[in-house]
Amino acid sequence: MQIEPLSAELIERYLVSRELRFFRSDDGEDFLLVLSNYERGKLHVHLRINGLRRDILEISVSPAAYYPATERPRLMELVNEWNRDNHWPKAFVRETPQPSHVGVVGETAYLLADGIHVAALGNFIKSGVEYGADLFAKIDQAISLPSADALEEWMDRTG
Repeated sequence: MQIEPLSAELIERYLVSRELRFFRSDDGEDFLLVLSNYERGKLHVHLRINGLRRDILEISVSPAAYYPATERPRLMELVNEWNRDNHWPKAFVRETPQPSHVGVVGETAYLLADGIHVAALGNFIKSGVEYGADLFAKIDQAISLPSADALEEWMDRTG
C-alpha cells in the first residue's frame, strides 16, 4: 500500500480501475461522473483538486434534474435540517440558469497534504456519493408529501 500525493493521475487511475466513465476538464483537475443507479435518476459527481498547494480533494454530488423554484422554501428547510444533523458533507440550494428551477448540491472536501492511498481515495469518493444519495432520497421523500401550505388550503376548501 503506497501513499501517493493527490493528483489528477491518481484520481483517473482510481476511476479507470472501477470502470467508471467520466469526463475530464481541459486543465485536467476536474472530473465529472454521471451515475445512473440512483432512484430519482442520475447523479452528477464532480471531483476537483483545489487549494493553494493542490492538496484538497473536493467532491460535489447533485441530482441531474433540478427542482421547481416553487419548492425553494421546503428545500431550504430540508437542507438546513440536513446541515444541522450532519456535520459532513454539507448541502446547499443553488441558483440555476433557469429562474423557474433551483438545484441542490452536497459538498465535502478533504485536505490530503500528506497524500493518500488509492483505496482510501476510493472510500472518500464512495462515501461522498453515498451521503449525497441519502440526502437526495430524503429530499425526494419530503417533496413528494404535501406541504403544510397545501394541507391548509385543502382544509380551507373542504372544511
